[in-house]
Amino acid sequence: MEYEVRHIAQEELEAFRRCLGLAFGHDYDPEHLERGRKIFEFDRNMAAFDGGNIVGTCGIFSTEMAVPGGNLPVAAVTMVTVAPTHRRRGVASGLMRRQLEHVRERGESIAILWASESSIYGRFGYGVAIEMEVTHIPRVHSARRTDLARPGGAVRLLSENEARALLPDLHESIRRQFPGELRRTPPWWDVRICSDPKEFRDGFTANHYLLYEGAAGPEGFARYRIKAAWDEWQPKGVVRVGDFFAATADATVALWDYLFGIDLIETIDMEVGGTPDPVIAMLADPRRAKRSRTDAIWLRIVDVEAALSGRLLGCEGRLVLEVEDAFLDGVGGTFELEGGPTGAVCRRTTASANVRLDIESLGTLFLGAGNLDQLARVGRVTGTAESLARAQAMLGWWRAPHCQEHF
Repeated sequence: MEYEVRHIAQEELEAFRRCLGLAFGHDYDPEHLERGRKIFEFDRNMAAFDGGNIVGTCGIFSTEMAVPGGNLPVAAVTMVTVAPTHRRRGVASGLMRRQLEHVRERGESIAILWASESSIYGRFGYGVAIEMEVTHIPRVHSARRTDLARPGGAVRLLSENEARALLPDLHESIRRQFPGELRRTPPWWDVRICSDPKEFRDGFTANHYLLYEGAAGPEGFARYRIKAAWDEWQPKGVVRVGDFFAATADATVALWDYLFGIDLIETIDMEVGGTPDPVIAMLADPRRAKRSRTDAIWLRIVDVEAALSGRLLGCEGRLVLEVEDAFLDGVGGTFELEGGPTGAVCRRTTASANVRLDIESLGTLFLGAGNLDQLARVGRVTGTAESLARAQAMLGWWRAPHCQEHF
């Protein structure tokens, strides 16, 4: 069955949000709608209609993402739902295809998302580009290694007004060092970072903002919350770290020293980041940290030439890739990739391929952390041993990707 898929009008936002809430199990909240309107892009949000009723949704936040050695415009895909009455009728496929065509029409080469279920997005060409570790560190076992240098700077708490003034520029300078981190617009800072409705805190306090300053100025910051708890007069509080951005080793150590030193706390949690989080390398007894790995950012390439030409490569080399895309016309083909750590060029070619893979696997490898051997051992990537080793070296990157942005 065919459904009309189009951008929504201003007056259709409530119906859009109601469909979204129904699929994710949320009550419709007019205040939430008005708060979100500040970052809602009507020319980027689509719905599927059946007889005038919204039966599916998808949205995009326009932003930029750090990639190995560079920065690219990216479509941050979000709010993908299908009404329970219309499951298994091709609504999601229709929305995803039109949305990805729109991304390409806008000149963006990449779309990314957090997946509500890991079984959904591979069939649309998304691959897991960033994994994360959900980390829970018992404070009693948070002692750090004695061979780490003592930072020479200082940490201080910021008021909300100070955080709004100081942190955006600091975040922008730091996030470009880490593939996968996203630019935050002023409205994003206002609505998603500093706006702090009590109903979204899960029993935790309001945001606390922590800044580290070295001799040359600010080098890192953290945003965290606390939930107080007691059991027979024993403190069982939790610190939950929402943001952690550090440009230097001193900033990393000093900020974690502060977080580990908060009184009346049993556990320090960090749920968004990369794999492994650098805090593990600080701990004197790292096995005591409870760590579980899961998928984080899924990445979909819609323009292979632009995407691969927009990042640097892990080593000098030349590679011919044959890329299969069964979902989106005009994306797949054979491409020559040539370059290294100072620049790269990707272009279509008629040369014979060294490596063959699907668009999902290329998305997994794009930010430099994908395990090509793992993909090859199940047949998702093919080529000679020499070609696969060269592909892993060229597409790899020395710094693990992170994404601390939920969207």
